Amino acid sequence: MKRLLNMLTLVAAASAASLSHAAPSVELKVTGVIRPAACTPILAADGVVDYGSISAGALRHGQTTALPARQIALTVSCNAAAKIALTVIDNRASSRVAGITDSIQAGNAYNFGLGAMAGKKVGGYVLSFQDGATADGRSVTSIVSTDNGSNWNAGSGYIQHQGQYFSFTGNGTQPVAQKVLSTLITVNPVLNKAEELPLDQDVPLDGSATIEVKYL
Repeated sequence: MKRLLNMLTLVAAASAASLSHAAPSVELKVTGVIRPAACTPILAADGVVDYGSISAGALRHGQTTALPARQIALTVSCNAAAKIALTVIDNRASSRVAGITDSIQAGNAYNFGLGAMAGKKVGGYVLSFQDGATADGRSVTSIVSTDNGSNWNAGSGYIQHQGQYFSFTGNGTQPVAQKVLSTLITVNPVLNKAEELPLDQDVPLDGSATIEVKYL
């Protein structure tokens, strides 16, 4: 019995010692993650504007040949309303033919290359935004910035391949925040002069441009 009492006394003392060293405070934590909006650009038809088979006989000596304009739908979908801009990069810049888009009243700043074949440059094309764009179903118009979005002006519709941000507005002055932007891009290609192309073989049109989303 005496041994049992001694053991109980030791246990009680140990418990008291433990309680005397217990922390006098407890931490409350507030956690979470602020995530920026994420937007994804999607082009119809997998981004391909296909002109199919073009007869070499349709090309002219001493003159460039403009192909019919075609349109492709661009949709930018965001997981939350966001103000965004678009930039467009010419992936075939080395194949630009100086002055080839002058015939459609678009200077070299708007001239995208159509690739090259056997050392010969195929031609160029111009991109432009069509009227009728919408942001979350509301009508918007294009605007352009030359200082990375600090200031905005009414857009001409034509898309430059460097130095400009393109966005859309409902009030004419500032980009609008939206979850879904829908617009049409018009493509106007111009083929090089017949004598500048290796027409004894297939000559592919190889235009390529990257559309990037910038968050404002």
